[in-house]
Amino acid sequence: MSTTPDEPHPRAHSHLDSARELAALMRDFRHGTWQPTGLEHRLAELLAQSAAGTGSLTAVSVRTAIWEGSMAAIHENGGRFITLLADLLPQIEKPDAAALHTAGLALDLVETITQTAPHRQAAPPPRACPCPSKAGSAQNEGPPPRSPQPREGGRPLRVDAARNHARLLNAAAWIARERGLQRLTMGAVATAAGVGKGTVFRRFGDRTGLLQALLQRSEDSFQAAHLSGSERADGRDGAIEQLRAFGVAAIRRYAAEMELHLAAEPSPDQRYLRGPRRRYHERVSILLGLAAPDADAELLSHALLGYLEPALLWHLSDQCGLPLQRLENGWLELVSRLVQKPQPHAT
Repeated sequence: MSTTPDEPHPRAHSHLDSARELAALMRDFRHGTWQPTGLEHRLAELLAQSAAGTGSLTAVSVRTAIWEGSMAAIHENGGRFITLLADLLPQIEKPDAAALHTAGLALDLVETITQTAPHRQAAPPPRACPCPSKAGSAQNEGPPPRSPQPREGGRPLRVDAARNHARLLNAAAWIARERGLQRLTMGAVATAAGVGKGTVFRRFGDRTGLLQALLQRSEDSFQAAHLSGSERADGRDGAIEQLRAFGVAAIRRYAAEMELHLAAEPSPDQRYLRGPRRRYHERVSILLGLAAPDADAELLSHALLGYLEPALLWHLSDQCGLPLQRLENGWLELVSRLVQKPQPHAT
């Protein structure tokens, strides 16, 4: 499927502006007037871990942190930290001496943040391999992160940032629906939303980030229905039923949004590190561990999720002409064979 190439990033923020913002944030952090929230602390840990091998931040690591924070981070401390990362991204992608200096200041900030305890309880930082430490342990199970509602507390909430974010996503959704994804460019979104193109780049980083943000809306609903910690499996039979329901729902969701999922597909080096994919793996590992206690649930859950890859489902449905019902039955049969409990096909 062809997509419109990303447009170049505008230099909306100079290296000097970013360096000043970094210095101001570091100063406020040391004086205690800015305290990272649990989410901001987790993003800082993600960046610090990615820089551990090379000693520098990369565009890939910054983009991953922006995606990991998603819409939720703009409500944390007025969105100051995530906005700083978004402003930093275009400079790191085309570095010069000044940009390298600014990236060094950013790395100093995130490493300083990671040396302190988070302001409030945070989820454990993602590891290099998105595998739970012990599949099937109920202690690993918990509700997925939700995009929080605007709230008071700490610094005044940047209502304008939340409103602009929603307006940009609404404009992008309208373009995708009325004109198709091939016409969905950063410039088109800016025009439809009545803002400058630099605003769109600062908010989403690039076109892939914009597409992923569009997917976040359905992602929240899907995770609430199928990854919620309140949906604890009631023994082996309950785990099998939830495994079946998870896969069928995923297949139907991808079928309804296939073009968007394919366009937002991350690069191979990031595919298994994204927050949603890690949470899918954790949930499926837990359920498979309950359904088949003797199986290597941590490893086999990757095989199950491989069946749900959007690219494979597109190949089977569009290129091979398989009906949706057969794809769903294939998932049910795969689960049944793994747990050695034959079940009738879906009707």
